[in-house]
Amino acid sequence: MSTGRAERDLKIGLFGAVLTLIGDLLIGAARFPEGANMLEGYFAIALAMPAWRPILGGLIGFLGISLEFCGLMTIYPLIKVKMPRGGQFYKLAMYVYLAVAGGAVHLPCGVFMWLYKAVTEMAGQNAGYDIAMRYLLYFLLPVTALFAVFFIGASIVQFIAFFKGNTPFPRWYCIFNPLLGKIVFNGVRRLGNTALINGIGTSNMSLGAIIMFIALLIGFGKYAHGTEGGEERV
Repeated sequence: MSTGRAERDLKIGLFGAVLTLIGDLLIGAARFPEGANMLEGYFAIALAMPAWRPILGGLIGFLGISLEFCGLMTIYPLIKVKMPRGGQFYKLAMYVYLAVAGGAVHLPCGVFMWLYKAVTEMAGQNAGYDIAMRYLLYFLLPVTALFAVFFIGASIVQFIAFFKGNTPFPRWYCIFNPLLGKIVFNGVRRLGNTALINGIGTSNMSLGAIIMFIALLIGFGKYAHGTEGGEERV
C-alpha cells in the first residue's frame, strides 16, 4: 500500500470516526440519575431525551463505523509480512468489524433506547423495560460478544506488532490502539456524572479511533514514506 493511498484511507477513516463520535454523543451525552449504574442510566436518559436522538445517533454511527473500516485496514499491510498469521487474523477481524460493528452493535444501541422509550409511552414502563431487556439479551448482547472477540483480538495483534517493531513506526506507537483508547476514555466515567463525562464514556471507541487515525496520518508521512508494507489491495 502506497503512502498516498494509506493517507487517503486514513482521512476517510478519520471522517468516519468523527461521524461515529457525533452518533455516540447523541446517544449518550446526558446526565444519569444519582446512584444509577450504567445500564440504569441509559434507561433513564432514553425516557428523558427526544426520540430523534437515539435514532439519528444510531444511523450516523452506523455510517461512520462503515467509513472507519478504510482507516483500520491501513494497518494490515504494515504487519502482514512479519506477522503473517496475526495479519490474517487482523484482516478477518476488520471484515467482522465492518459487518457487525455498525449495523449490529452501534445502530441497535440506538434502537434499544428508542424501543424502550416508544414501548413505555405506549404500554407503560414495565412493558418498555421488559421488551428492551429482551432485545438487549436476545439480539444486542450475543452480537456484541462476537464483536468483542474479534475487536480485542485485533487490538492485541496490533499492539504486539507495533511494540515488537514489526512495522516502520516507532515501538511507542503501540499506545495508539483501539482497545487502549476504549479503556482510557471509558475510565473517564469515574470522574463524575455529567453530560460531558457520560458522552466521553459513550464515545470511548470513536475518540480512540480519532486519536489513532491522526497519529497514523502523521506517522505515515514521517516514518513509512517510501516503504512497502505489501502490495495486496484490500
